[in-house]
Amino acid sequence: MTKIRVLIVAVLLAMPALAAAQEAKQANLENTLWDVEQHWLCTGPYEKPYPECVKSRAEYWVPGFYEVQSAGTIRNKEEMVASQSAMDPLHAVHPFPADFRLVTVYGDVAIGTDHTDFQSPVAGGKMAFTSGSHCLRVFVKQNGEWRPAAAALVPIIPPTEASAKTSGARSTKSPDEKLEKELADIDQKWMDAVRTAKIDYLKQMYAEKWIEIIGWNPTVILTKPAALVRVAHLNFKPGEGLFADQFKLMSVYGDVALAADRRIRKIMDANGKLESTPHRGLLVFVKQNGQWKVAADAVVPTMVTE
Repeated sequence: MTKIRVLIVAVLLAMPALAAAQEAKQANLENTLWDVEQHWLCTGPYEKPYPECVKSRAEYWVPGFYEVQSAGTIRNKEEMVASQSAMDPLHAVHPFPADFRLVTVYGDVAIGTDHTDFQSPVAGGKMAFTSGSHCLRVFVKQNGEWRPAAAALVPIIPPTEASAKTSGARSTKSPDEKLEKELADIDQKWMDAVRTAKIDYLKQMYAEKWIEIIGWNPTVILTKPAALVRVAHLNFKPGEGLFADQFKLMSVYGDVALAADRRIRKIMDANGKLESTPHRGLLVFVKQNGQWKVAADAVVPTMVTE
């Protein structure tokens, strides 16, 4: 009995040290990823002329990189490089990221958030802050190096110009068609559960550290507990809710899959008219104990009707 008590005391004494070590590890990785983000965006110690920045990004993004931009356009790596290479440096937008936070890590994939403001050229050739976004950022570790894998920019201050197209990523081929169908089915069940307030299903379908940034409430990062409370109090009328389609599996990194979809938000206005607002989403899935769960998502309103 005495030995058992000694063992229990030893475990209890070790717990604070283990917790401190875990916090230090988390902080170190957060600092590492913040450095990766600055490298990605050519800010801070990595600031450079625009053409050099485009070349740097092309070499730094992983091959499966994609972004859901603040106007709702999805662009894969090739499209991003092409559009940025064609941009006149005098008209280029400059990002200023801040408040980076590491949310969670699944093996060699990390999920973080930040607030990024954007400077654009205005009359007189001056630069001014014209838009800002709450961002979901995904990183993947390859060959011992963390690199950018995906991003979604949910506008807090909407961009001043709409994109010419909002679907994009047309050249991206599914890395696994069978998995794409499986995850698309989960996406549909997810939206059905939100519309019908199936809380028990959402509890087991959301990963514990699930987060969400949504275009109709972009200043808030929803956590799993907060989202479940919110869904429980939703009271959709017939025909209202979120409806998903155009699901696309973009990339797979072990037990983490990155995807995109279109979401139509349908809500009755004060006059009883059903308003439909299209969005594009970045979705992160993680496989835990043999089951695919939703780990994070960001939903960006599109600037033009598709």
